[in-house]
Amino acid sequence: MFTRISLSLLSVIIFFVCFSSCKSDESDPEVTTDEGIYINELYASEGDDWIELFNTGDQAKDLSGYKIYDDPANRYVLPPNTFIDPKSYLIIVCDDSGTGLFANFKLSSLGETVYLENAAGKLIDKVAFPALEDGQSYGRYPDGSGTLKISGTSTRGETNGETIGTIINSISRAPLVPALNESVKVNVEILSTTNVSSVKLFYRVNGGGYSQVAMTAASTVYSGTIPALNATGIIDYYVEVANSSGVISRIPHDAPEDTYTYFLNDDPLPALRINEFMANNVSCCPDTDGGTQEFDDWIEIYNGGATAVNIADFYLSDDLSNPFNSRIKNTNAAKTTIPPGGFLLIWADNNRDQGELHLDFGLSTDGEDVALFYKDGRKIDSYSFGAQTANRSFGLKTNGGSVWQAFTAPTPGRSNE
Repeated sequence: MFTRISLSLLSVIIFFVCFSSCKSDESDPEVTTDEGIYINELYASEGDDWIELFNTGDQAKDLSGYKIYDDPANRYVLPPNTFIDPKSYLIIVCDDSGTGLFANFKLSSLGETVYLENAAGKLIDKVAFPALEDGQSYGRYPDGSGTLKISGTSTRGETNGETIGTIINSISRAPLVPALNESVKVNVEILSTTNVSSVKLFYRVNGGGYSQVAMTAASTVYSGTIPALNATGIIDYYVEVANSSGVISRIPHDAPEDTYTYFLNDDPLPALRINEFMANNVSCCPDTDGGTQEFDDWIEIYNGGATAVNIADFYLSDDLSNPFNSRIKNTNAAKTTIPPGGFLLIWADNNRDQGELHLDFGLSTDGEDVALFYKDGRKIDSYSFGAQTANRSFGLKTNGGSVWQAFTAPTPGRSNE
């Protein structure tokens, strides 16, 4: 009896050891064949994901039937007549569509592993890439080599060269919400200043020509100042970093097509108040905009002024330090205009796709901020609240008043009185 039990236990142990070993091997297989075709560069930023293959050989290569994937259970097969010329590149777009050279998966900006198999199922390359910020890529320097690095400049369909683009870690401005006749200091932090030859700040007013400012260094932080401007309108700006090899990095990475902006104006702020909100909607007030009944957080805005106010391009936030958290869409004035003495209900449901009156954040049941900002970032109204009770709202005792209280009978989109 003792021997039989021992043998059974041993069998179980052997099974689990084998299972664990097999599972590990399958989840992270090793390259078994080198065909001179490599995953040369990867880009996972803002949904514009792609993988670049490079042929190091002297002959064109037929990649028909080759497989590329980030999940062994979801291999994408390259279509017939897919060729890559010698010393050339092939781009595979990762957009989840699964047709032609568009793979049936997307890449994670948090980092993952991508695998490449030949038509016989042999693994010929794999690349584990780290987390990438917008505009950064991960590739081989030089092309096809074993040296992989993050670069601040992507080179889709072109040589990676010998030198990576300078990596820009972050950008900030102060003040965050400038006023007329107030200068704005822009700071960029660079990962390493080695080989940096110049850092320039470009800015323009109301779509005019760009002016440039040379930025000065204090360790790895470069600073430049946009001068005080006595003009209302939009100020666009971006930063460009050049290294000694002539490789340019920018932030935003696709500048000047895309830029950072701030809005200078002297409009009087409208007489709007955060009148009522609910941060713990369990079964009280249904949101049906998505076609199904959902119990989402909500915020009610009251217009105490004498004229209608269209809040399109205004911002709502759950963080007073971030006035530009969630912008109200400017696509339907009829939905976003509040008549004098009227109310507007906005859903804080992390689902902006459901329409103009939906935000990309939710409210915390433990308490936080709820704030309304003008389109230039100036604060119109805010309230900092504590822990919330299920199905109870919190709001002003009288519409637009000053005394806050809990409501056991919430009145979303209606008078509190």
